[in-house]
Amino acid sequence: MKRNRNNSSNSSKAVRSLTIEEIDNEIIDCPDIIRKKVYLNGRKEACFYYIEGLVDKDLVERDFIRPIISMDFRNLANEKNVINISGTKVSVITDFETAIANLFSGETLFICNGLDFALSCLLLKFEKRSIDEPQTEKNIRGPHEGFIEALTTNMAILRRRIKNKNLKFKSVKLGTTTTQTVAIAYIDGIVNQQLLETLYNRIKAVNFDGILANGYIEQVITDFPNSPFPQYQATERPEKVTSALLEGKLAVILEGTPVVIIAPVSFFSFFQALDDYSSQWINASFLRLLRISSLFVALFLPSLYIAITSFHYYAVPLNLLATLAESRARVPFPPIIEVLILEATVEMVREASIRLPTYIGTSISVVAGLIIGQAAVEAGVVSNLLIVIVASTAIASYVIPTYDMALAIRILRFVFLIASGIFGIIGIIVCISFFLAHVVTIESLGQPYYQPVMPFKPSDLKDTFVRAPFKFIKKRPSIAKPFDKTRGKNND
Repeated sequence: MKRNRNNSSNSSKAVRSLTIEEIDNEIIDCPDIIRKKVYLNGRKEACFYYIEGLVDKDLVERDFIRPIISMDFRNLANEKNVINISGTKVSVITDFETAIANLFSGETLFICNGLDFALSCLLLKFEKRSIDEPQTEKNIRGPHEGFIEALTTNMAILRRRIKNKNLKFKSVKLGTTTTQTVAIAYIDGIVNQQLLETLYNRIKAVNFDGILANGYIEQVITDFPNSPFPQYQATERPEKVTSALLEGKLAVILEGTPVVIIAPVSFFSFFQALDDYSSQWINASFLRLLRISSLFVALFLPSLYIAITSFHYYAVPLNLLATLAESRARVPFPPIIEVLILEATVEMVREASIRLPTYIGTSISVVAGLIIGQAAVEAGVVSNLLIVIVASTAIASYVIPTYDMALAIRILRFVFLIASGIFGIIGIIVCISFFLAHVVTIESLGQPYYQPVMPFKPSDLKDTFVRAPFKFIKKRPSIAKPFDKTRGKNND
């Protein structure tokens, strides 16, 4: 019986006619939809519908409404006469569901009783924020503009940077309740078509009621959803997306969010910054090595402190051991508890500074860093040396340029802390083994995540740990398997 009810419901939807009454029944309790009733030839009842705030009312009145009401009904009944009204492209709609979908997508809809078709016209004008610099991705010598929430604007930004006919956008609509448009940007002739089809099919298979951010898509299509490491790179920087497209990578742009995700990427992609390519190669290589070094500091320094003070104190030089013992003499907690208390406090302060307004967040950071830290030392809750170690660890985690990777390192740091508190150096070594085994195993869009180290790609090392001079970087990175592997012309 249930099956019959569904069939009857589907059939009732299919036979709904394109009449004013049917449209009015569909837009009950929609006060933002403007309904403008007119009469053609003095007797034919018709209506225009549009959503206030989404359309340009002046253009709709000039280029759509006036030309239609000035036409004779017999001319209007001929589809060929209405395809192009005042230079505006008009769509002819023959089914009810398409008419409703177009209306709620921002198009202006025209319905006339007596016509077996409807007309719709896309003349959008809605409020959007200006193109500003992203707050979470700063650079010194590069451009200072970022993506915004409007999909068409973001596509235009890329068009302005890549003035080439081969820049393509493959779009798909997602969301069963809130329909969102997703565009996959790529450069034809460089991109690997198999990777493009793989990503397109994964996104097309996403089945969710509403896609509110690119993170929804990223979590569904990722190869290893239970890994803390980001397998797609999120950015608001047009120049970073442009650079990725020129390497043969793919960019996923979602309507309604300024964040674009790039695929495929490697582990080392998250330690590359925009200024690396705007500076001299020596300076850029120094900064990149500094970021990779900060990874080790952020991950290992607190756990090494726990292991040494709990199990391997004999590894500390005697003069430093005396100072360390004096510092810890007043602390009633074992090192693991001491570190966990301070690390948890730092994480809470970091999260509070993100959620609160800028001026309040800055005040809280200063208060927590100076007053709470000093008070904790004087109260004997933590030692002086630990304050220096945790502060160095926090600074090192800020050096990592990508938020998602920095967050993954912060989570893994707690795993290393617990392992070192139980097993000492042995626990750290075991965690390092699992860490390396994991990053070697996972993939990004089917490509090895830890390349060019594993599998070993010597040519890609020129832009991994260091940034070699441009004259030596003549080949595109192999992670995206680009169709055209050579940068520029006549580069052998």
